[in-house]
Amino acid sequence: MKNNYTTIKSFLVLIALCYSAFLFAINPTDADKQRCYIENTTDRTITFIYDLGLWKTTNVNSVEVRGSFTGWDSQVDFIMQYDVENNLYYLTCPYSKIKRPGNSGQPEYKFVVNGSNWQSTSKTFIPEGYVFKNADKNMIIVYASDDFEQIKANSITANVLKKPTDFDYETKLGKEEVSNFRMVPGTRALFRSYHPFHVNRPNSAAEIDRLNYITQFADIWYNIQSDICLTDDETGKMTTYTINGVKYTESIPEYYQQIIANNSVLYVGTDKTINPDNEVPSYNEVYYNPRGSLFGHWMQEVVRFINNENQKVPFLIHCAIGTDRTGVFSAMIGAMCGASWSEIAEDYQKTNRMGIQDFRDYHLLKYTFEELLQIDDVSIIPNLQESVSNYFVQAGYLEEDEISNMVTKLSIDVSVSNNYLKDAFLYPNPASSYVYLSEKSDIKNVTIYRNDGRELKNISVENSKVDLSGIKSGCYIVRANNNSEALTGKLLVK
Repeated sequence: MKNNYTTIKSFLVLIALCYSAFLFAINPTDADKQRCYIENTTDRTITFIYDLGLWKTTNVNSVEVRGSFTGWDSQVDFIMQYDVENNLYYLTCPYSKIKRPGNSGQPEYKFVVNGSNWQSTSKTFIPEGYVFKNADKNMIIVYASDDFEQIKANSITANVLKKPTDFDYETKLGKEEVSNFRMVPGTRALFRSYHPFHVNRPNSAAEIDRLNYITQFADIWYNIQSDICLTDDETGKMTTYTINGVKYTESIPEYYQQIIANNSVLYVGTDKTINPDNEVPSYNEVYYNPRGSLFGHWMQEVVRFINNENQKVPFLIHCAIGTDRTGVFSAMIGAMCGASWSEIAEDYQKTNRMGIQDFRDYHLLKYTFEELLQIDDVSIIPNLQESVSNYFVQAGYLEEDEISNMVTKLSIDVSVSNNYLKDAFLYPNPASSYVYLSEKSDIKNVTIYRNDGRELKNISVENSKVDLSGIKSGCYIVRANNNSEALTGKLLVK
């Protein structure tokens, strides 16, 4: 009996020691409480901390963590435990459980009290850098190995709402920045942009300029022929907004009306014959479930649309603001066309130049590629083109020939393809007092645009000759219509 008592006593002491050691292991410093987590680099864990004294909450029955890694939903595994001695709630998670990042490129989260009370992160005790200053103001995990200064700089950038005066509209770069319009890396005939005509940021004073410059790029500069739309069909939803004190009513540009008339718009996810469960692409699916059937079928739709002989280059791909869905699809296509990871990551970050308080860090896209390929680090993969292509082939979504045909079609230089003939129909070029049209056509007029896309002059054509009187030296864009076929070229006036 005595031996049993001794055994029980020893067992209880052992439990008490283990419990004390456990409490000590998660016993936070004041800095830990203010940061709201402890990182253990040895065990590779994060312990979330919700200190009731700091947060000044009362009548608390439960606290949970919701974040990018939970899909912002409530999950049993993320309900915190109460530590009576320290008057705080805590939850320890391995790195692997919270690795899914948010827009900041870091794991993002907030505390939720009593199941529905989301806690505001505008607390003065939280140190600079641990709340990312985008629209959502989420708290973030910053690992010991992260570049904290860069993260803080990104956070400042995320809070910037640019004005028209913040862009240099005299340069192509300035117009690209505001419109989010640019060529997809790895291709020569695929461009990405903000939505071509739908207002998404009426609070941005640059929104009207943004849409106008998209039209100039798509219509005048590149003569876009086919469109890949990753969002809902907005053509029947023209709305009037007040932007920077000006009434603005949405309208479909003429070039886009022609694309619609040519049946050259793909509304991805709307065809149920491809997949009965088809739906319009969503943020969560494209970023967090790239190996899912939905994403695989969406990529299949896009590649087959590009390869369709009725669809001409150049192509435009976009969603609402040209960031998330556009970013992922452009990256996947670019990878299959031979773009390197560094080129893809650099292109992805360029969206932040718009300054619409909607920041994205390339680590979010990196997570998507690593989930798709089931690897630890996409930045060191030997052949990204081969790896991404092989995945879609082996998963049964695409054939090797389909990918090869897409690569070939998107590698056509749009400066000499389709209807964009560069200076082929203009001679001499450079010119001084006049220029001839080399096309045997019924062209009666040409329109000359400044290099920034603004219309300069409409000139009558007489015997294929265009009089350049009054046009100063410089580089111009010339556009004409030949039997309903658009001809666009660049002209240098000496």
